[in-house]
Amino acid sequence: MVYRSTLLDLPWLDHGFSTRHAGLSSGAYSALNLGFSCGDDPGKVSGNRRLFFAVFGVEPERVFTVRQVHGDQVFLVDHRVSSTTAHKEAVLPEADALVTACPGTAVATTHADCVPIILVDPIHRVVAAVHAGWRGTLRGIVRKVLLIMAEKFDTEPNLLLAAIGPAIGSCCYTVSAELYEEFQTKYHWLELTRTKQGQEGYPTLNLPELNKELLVQHGVLPERIDVSTLCTSCHPRDFFSYRRDQGRTGRHLSLVLLK
Repeated sequence: MVYRSTLLDLPWLDHGFSTRHAGLSSGAYSALNLGFSCGDDPGKVSGNRRLFFAVFGVEPERVFTVRQVHGDQVFLVDHRVSSTTAHKEAVLPEADALVTACPGTAVATTHADCVPIILVDPIHRVVAAVHAGWRGTLRGIVRKVLLIMAEKFDTEPNLLLAAIGPAIGSCCYTVSAELYEEFQTKYHWLELTRTKQGQEGYPTLNLPELNKELLVQHGVLPERIDVSTLCTSCHPRDFFSYRRDQGRTGRHLSLVLLK
């Protein structure tokens, strides 16, 4: 049910990237679909979320989510914020990352190929959950999260820990030549490798590695970043994939909890 990074094995922290195993949903959403907005039965999604949250021993009302819009906005969860998880996605704040330092609080983002990133400041005990699709990556959402953590909590990037969970890999993520050129123009200092996919000759992007390089560029030490090599598109038994399943599929959650 849960994929974890040993890098984040800390006594005051729990975290996990969900797989598709051990849930209540069926068909294209089988079995642990955790997303309300993809067409599954909301009752089953609620049940799946209860099962997933129980792994961490956290009540649903202490899990904070946002309405993701593939942007670079960051939502700060503090003691003044009340949880609006579960059934009320329309009233959730629009953002693609959450940051909190509140004990007993979890933050989570939703994924189905996009890159899930968990950031942990072990000195000030601050955590972030980040959703980085190609738009968020191109806009540098991880840089914005680092800036907010530094501004609000005095986080030093060189002391951060980062876990990048399962996402679509360059083996399966073909993009247009125009989008590839956008990345090359924006991140000219990155070593982008133009690989070919099949006979079509489209370039591919490695979004997990791109986000790792962006973290390093902004001060996070490479040895303090754990990048999963699991491609969501390549492993249909274990993961949902929006690209592979042409949009009709479930969603994963990436969650980090301050105990």
